[in-house]
Amino acid sequence: MAVGFTDEQKTNIRAKLLTVGSDLAGSVGFKNMTVAQIAKAAGIATGTFYHFYKSKEEFAVALMRDIEEKSFSMLLTRMMNSENITLEEFLKCYRDLFRPENNFLLRLKLNDWVWLKTHISDGSYFENKGDLERIKGIIPYITGVRKNFDLGVVINLIKSVYSIYQNRESFFEGSLDTTIDLIFETLYNYVKE
Repeated sequence: MAVGFTDEQKTNIRAKLLTVGSDLAGSVGFKNMTVAQIAKAAGIATGTFYHFYKSKEEFAVALMRDIEEKSFSMLLTRMMNSENITLEEFLKCYRDLFRPENNFLLRLKLNDWVWLKTHISDGSYFENKGDLERIKGIIPYITGVRKNFDLGVVINLIKSVYSIYQNRESFFEGSLDTTIDLIFETLYNYVKE
């Protein structure tokens, strides 16, 4: 770990790295982003980056986990007064996470996704099993969900949002938000009891 830094400094540097990494991934793309760029934007030496992450690939996983943690935290905040959340509330919360300004993954282009898929060996990403486990872990806390729906359909609808953003140049930019809203409305209608 980073030698010479207090625990508070390490926490601050890690948070800064995640923030600038998310911003850079959205602006220059993950494939083109370099460790030197990340370090410079975070105000640290390039060598210091490697005290926190072994590689750009490990950093990519940290960025994806950060998005998951933020989404889980947002969900917990909405559930503070009860153990569950309604399907409508959950999808409203989830929809907010599927806006490019809240999720750097939606600012990535197709070539960045190809880079991630070929460089990330963490089995919890880019594999259907990991997607199923994440959805199965959330479903018990959502009320108003019908029994026996196909989780694959839910995951495919969510992945379609990423696919639309990856290929946004071929879509009508001004209609993207409405298109995504309709996907979430379809998801709601499919899953509701």
